[in-house]
Amino acid sequence: MKKGYIIGIDSGTSMVKAALFDMEGNEVFVAGRSTPVEEPHFGWSEFNLDTDWLEVAGVIRDLFEKSGIDKSEVLAVGLGGKGVGVCFLDKDKKPCRNGILWNDARCADMTNEWINSGKMAEIFAQTGNWLMTGDVGILLPWMKEHEPEILAKTKYFCLNTNWISLNLTGEFNANATDMYSQVDETRQYSDKVMEIEGILDLKDKFLPLNNPWDVGGYITKSAAEQTGLAEGTPVASIGWDVVCCSAGVGAVADGSANIILGTSGVIMLTMPQSARSPMLGCQTIHSVPGKWQQLVAPLTGTPNTDWFNKNFTFADKVQAEKEGRSIYALFDEAIAAVPSGCNGTIYHPYMNAAGERAPFTNTAARGNFFGLNLHSSRHVMMRAVYEGMAFSNKHCLDAYTYPVSDIRLSGGGSKSAVWCQIFADICNAPISLPSGTEFGAKGVAWNAAWAAGYFNSWEEASDVFCKVTRVYEPNKETAKIYADLYEVYKEIPYALFPAWDRRKAFLEKYGFEG
Repeated sequence: MKKGYIIGIDSGTSMVKAALFDMEGNEVFVAGRSTPVEEPHFGWSEFNLDTDWLEVAGVIRDLFEKSGIDKSEVLAVGLGGKGVGVCFLDKDKKPCRNGILWNDARCADMTNEWINSGKMAEIFAQTGNWLMTGDVGILLPWMKEHEPEILAKTKYFCLNTNWISLNLTGEFNANATDMYSQVDETRQYSDKVMEIEGILDLKDKFLPLNNPWDVGGYITKSAAEQTGLAEGTPVASIGWDVVCCSAGVGAVADGSANIILGTSGVIMLTMPQSARSPMLGCQTIHSVPGKWQQLVAPLTGTPNTDWFNKNFTFADKVQAEKEGRSIYALFDEAIAAVPSGCNGTIYHPYMNAAGERAPFTNTAARGNFFGLNLHSSRHVMMRAVYEGMAFSNKHCLDAYTYPVSDIRLSGGGSKSAVWCQIFADICNAPISLPSGTEFGAKGVAWNAAWAAGYFNSWEEASDVFCKVTRVYEPNKETAKIYADLYEVYKEIPYALFPAWDRRKAFLEKYGFEG
């Protein structure tokens, strides 16, 4: 095996990370920089493309400076990052406006209209994609109506990873993981779906499609000067970060699911073919040939725990500081002392401004605690939040029609041993934790190593880089408790549909936000 290193770049929503891996898949060093998210209006989510590139270039320089390796030792660079959303570039390949992110909610009303009119079902029938509010397929019709002057200036639609690749290599291409909502089972752009969405006249602005496992270009002289990389270093891009993460945890076998417990709640299931059920979420090609991934994406990520900790755990912070302990270690200890099922207290994690999108789509959905009483302590409520997010993911897993045979957990939430055990008990299935921490970067790293010819097959590259370090087995008695409580959990949101609609009407009547 050739000596050297692979750099994996994960240009995420609010942070870009560059991770250095040796050729045995070991995570050697990680550097990170913040990438700001802008909210020009309530529910909008945007980013500045030029700032993004400067931070990507900067984090690569940081990696060289802090790790001490020489640029000649870097064999290849893998790239992944922000998926969904859309960016707008002019004829000179310069940004026309800020890029729009995956969690943007400006199209919430249009999403409801498309669902109610049957248009969303028509799109799903063509591509297997139930569009999110931040999908290019629904953002572009919105842009036609509200910002036609931007579309008139736009020569190219792209995503963040295409933009970063352009700056690294001078090559400007996409792949099906980037533009999945416009791609059908042929893995090419679908004229039919663009016609349904009303954007067929914009097709010439979409980039040519490459395969994720192909070398997409080589580091240019300009990029070498800005990043410290050697000119001519090969670059391969998987694109969408959730696909990168699935590759990084080794969820490459049919039936293998990766739950990403991070800023956004995402479940990716690997399958041998495209699917048309369940009618929610979306699907894209995998980072490996012949495989598809079906994504079910509840809006139930770690912002739920961030919200609770920010507003209700001051006393725990004081205690942790006094004892010189990690606040998260104290949280684990506190919720471990609460009975499983929280004495019937249930939390529904629908806290996003766009509502919920899986396993049902309702932009008016909002979070709630159910079953509180005067004895409900903050630690009971905290455990209910942890359990509620696990219930939400099980609700989505149960919606799949292709059988789930393996569950891997990644993202920041997987660092909590108590939370991992809650997932195992609620799913009543083993939960595997892969080695490492930067799974998006690891996925693009082994893909780049394979694309550049340093492994004989993707299977060999994946096996070398992706190893399971711990498995949480379900507790049979606890799993029985959760199975009963899960039936209550599932009943509540559907009963709230009418109330959520009336609440939305109330907000609109009085000009309130929320």
